[in-house]
Amino acid sequence: MARFELYRYQILPLDRFFQPDLYSDIKSIDEVLQRKNAIFSEAIEQTPNFSTPRTETVTRRLHQDGDFYLFRVAANRSIHRETKDFGDEFLDNWPSVLMGVWNRPDVQLVAIQKRTTAFQRTDILMRAVMAAVSTFLEQRQLRCLYEPLFEKQEFWKVIDDNEGKVQSLEFEFLTPNMANISKTLPSDLREFAKQTNSQSNLLKLKSDSEAALHVSKGSEVMNGLVDYSAEGGGNITVKIAGVKKNYQTSNTAKEIEALDVEMQGTAEEAVKALKALMN
Repeated sequence: MARFELYRYQILPLDRFFQPDLYSDIKSIDEVLQRKNAIFSEAIEQTPNFSTPRTETVTRRLHQDGDFYLFRVAANRSIHRETKDFGDEFLDNWPSVLMGVWNRPDVQLVAIQKRTTAFQRTDILMRAVMAAVSTFLEQRQLRCLYEPLFEKQEFWKVIDDNEGKVQSLEFEFLTPNMANISKTLPSDLREFAKQTNSQSNLLKLKSDSEAALHVSKGSEVMNGLVDYSAEGGGNITVKIAGVKKNYQTSNTAKEIEALDVEMQGTAEEAVKALKALMN
């Protein structure tokens, strides 16, 4: 099986109260937001690779099916070996992963294949992709932020298993601009974030040191925050009494699995399989 981790990206305005000048082709922030996915497509199509100061990469676009892109990204991981004459030599090695980018306004998902010989963690490549397109987007008054999707059942299991011991919850959530996932977020929070021109937001709940938080699935607000975060809208940090390391949902990205034969077939077959799993 080929395993992929899923990320949601959101394309947000740098400044919702941006004032265009006479020499700009951008007339209003509303116009920019209407064009945001087309602008993102331009950015990713004009990016030759996703190299970083620490990692050289080569990138090949294998296939494009409308708003879905399939890339193969290889990282330079030279192999050091000792030779029989007691010498050393370095051999070129370029392990690669598949990456699917679905740039539909109501989807905005990235699936990155898990392969530690290429990238120790999938978020390393995701961060490199966002950095590569950032300049193009910023010149057009846009910023792209991302979070992994996670299984909300895993979050609730942590809460249930530690009932009476949860000392604090931190919700770091992006200001939403995707109607299909933002509807789960309480409307007051959505509007307040937009009115204050924020891109990311932090809401912290903390109990007294001698007590614990009461975290209920019956709370509409709590459920909305968890659901929105699970869909790639943010990260939740849970602090549990007696546990040194905090639990973070961003460390448990949602996975999908595809048959190797599907991924090793034609690019069209791989795209079809990935879209079915990501949908």
